[in-house]
Amino acid sequence: MQYELNQQELEIIKKALKDLIEVGITEPQENYIRNIDVGMSREEATNVYSNENKQYWKKMIDVEKNPVFTLYNRLFGPLF
Repeated sequence: MQYELNQQELEIIKKALKDLIEVGITEPQENYIRNIDVGMSREEATNVYSNENKQYWKKMIDVEKNPVFTLYNRLFGPLF
């Protein structure tokens, strides 16, 4: 079964999936806050977060096989 969606419909789906993904705080987000709290520069903390978030996405898609992450990645690419 295939559907043709216009840009507005795709944006609605994208926002809905992002809202599902962004419920709560992820480990990379928690580490970002902690790194800044212990004195790491925002730039360095952002670099660490970026790397950790990529690994988190890989885990959620490849290991956990989380359907929301998998669908978002399939439709729009990774959120990072």
